[in-house]
Amino acid sequence: MGELNCAVVAYLPGPLGEFVDSLRGRLNPRFAHWQAHVSILPPRPLPAGPNQALAELREKCLLQEPFEAELSEVLTFWPANGVVYLSISTGSERLVALHELLNGGPLGWVEPYSYVPHVTIAQELDEAETRAALREACCEWARYAGSRSFRGESLSLVRQEPDQRWTDLAPVLLGGALKPSRR
Repeated sequence: MGELNCAVVAYLPGPLGEFVDSLRGRLNPRFAHWQAHVSILPPRPLPAGPNQALAELREKCLLQEPFEAELSEVLTFWPANGVVYLSISTGSERLVALHELLNGGPLGWVEPYSYVPHVTIAQELDEAETRAALREACCEWARYAGSRSFRGESLSLVRQEPDQRWTDLAPVLLGGALKPSRR
């Protein structure tokens, strides 16, 4: 059996997540089965397997508070690659700090690109497809009337399957979600 390709993500809840899922389904149907998320650790091999990675993730997340984030504008990484995404304004620094904290030990990997917190809408597009997806996503995002903010209280370790689908291996609560209430 080869190395596992895993990632750590924070899912977008409620209507915001539903909007992104619907938009991705229209713009990039090949990836419509992926649930709307922010990748904290982009996909990487886990030579030691998921158990060590999960133990490390749980230990590090115990001391981390939940985060608030707000999605901002529609952008693209073109010409580096054909990805159209929603940028993150509020909470971006916190996500970068989480990425830096978690990208070590059994979860560590030298990534091909600098980490930019974002929510992918479409990917693996050529230049014309990228431009078209960017235009349509901008129009749809301008019409979206719901909240653009979300609270991340947990992360999920996910594994890529041979059919390119992602399977949740385990949710991990951020420490602040575990604190007992004061009486």
